[in-house]
Amino acid sequence: MGHYRYAIIGNSAAAIHACEAIREVDPNGSVAVFSEERYRCYSRPLISYLLAGKIGAAGMYLRRPDFYRFLEIDFFPGGKVISVDPAKKALKLSSGRIVYWDRLLLSTGFEPFIPSVEGLSSTKYFTFTNWDDAKKLMRVARGPFRALVMGAGLIGMKAAEALHARGGRVVVVEKAERILPAALDPVASSMVAERCRAEGLDLITGCTVVQVRQDSGTGGVAVLEDGSEVEFDLLVVAAGVKPRSELAVEAGIPCLGGAVRVDLHQRTAVPDVFAAGDVSAALDKVIGGPQVNALWPIAALQGRFAGLNMAGRVCSYPGGIPMNSVEFFGLPVLSAGLVNPPDGRYRVLSRHYEDGSYRRLVLDGDRLVGMMVVGAVEGAGIFTSLIREGVSVRGFARSLTEADFGYAHMSRSLRKRRFEAELLRGKQVLGFRKERI
Repeated sequence: MGHYRYAIIGNSAAAIHACEAIREVDPNGSVAVFSEERYRCYSRPLISYLLAGKIGAAGMYLRRPDFYRFLEIDFFPGGKVISVDPAKKALKLSSGRIVYWDRLLLSTGFEPFIPSVEGLSSTKYFTFTNWDDAKKLMRVARGPFRALVMGAGLIGMKAAEALHARGGRVVVVEKAERILPAALDPVASSMVAERCRAEGLDLITGCTVVQVRQDSGTGGVAVLEDGSEVEFDLLVVAAGVKPRSELAVEAGIPCLGGAVRVDLHQRTAVPDVFAAGDVSAALDKVIGGPQVNALWPIAALQGRFAGLNMAGRVCSYPGGIPMNSVEFFGLPVLSAGLVNPPDGRYRVLSRHYEDGSYRRLVLDGDRLVGMMVVGAVEGAGIFTSLIREGVSVRGFARSLTEADFGYAHMSRSLRKRRFEAELLRGKQVLGFRKERI
């Protein structure tokens, strides 16, 4: 048995930023981090680059090898937590060990969603959300092979690109009418699809897998709803993800849409229990309400505010803005905020440019609430800044689609305020980095 001032379940973005925030406020309180995986903190978004052979194992890690010792944290790799008892302030590990805590952070992330497909449960398939998933694929994706990827979201498309880089002939099947349906609008989706097909990916949209049959080896045949068949040597299921909230549910901690509901201090409805990252439904700054945003930068920010509040520095989470920065076969895509507005109250501005790039901007009245840039992404950070700060674009909205849009299109007073805000943010970041050195 043991007792810790702070216990953290999980070891990814939210967890490590919570650790660092706790130590900013409380340099002495005991901290324990419990991780199902046996790796020290690493970047999950990099697993596609690892699979593609673009980086090695050393490039996966986020912090130096002595990170936990440097912050005086007890790290338990392979420490799977099987239950949480908020009344007794205790957690139980799969080993049978009981650990007590004063304050607990749930940062358990997400897990793959496995669709109900005939024959899938008796077929060998792979998922693609962590380092071990990448390792398993690396062992079998050698030489000429045929890969089938079920799902054309961000995870599925990055898995497909990485398998293509390993020499595979890759087929992607997506039930929606276009690839990346949640992340991109139809125009951007078409641009990415064109690039992927030009590089050799076979994309099948508006169709789904209804049956899977395995042969005598690891491969098999997938039957699509139109009756066609796709043979494969390896199968990757990337049909989406869901929050890993089972510990919270079993402990009676209120959830929202399968995720742990938190307030502006990342607190759950149960005293001294906090949640952050992909398992939590926290404030989305654009929609103005709780939402799950399974994105690395948002998890990191939530983890930081959870850690600060756990350690006694009361401060409100400012809300996250969904952001993605990704490349597909060298074609960069940058998005922030609301890119696919749900109703007609929003105004959408879009434009194609001579260099082949594309820009889409979403406005709610005089406020920019979403943007997406495909191709020439240089300078697109100014749009993210306008969304984050809720700046009124009245007076220069028509200039937003100009190829050279920048601060020069704004009024002098607004330029001055933006410059001061950026300067302050830069000082804050620099100050934080100095504290960590």
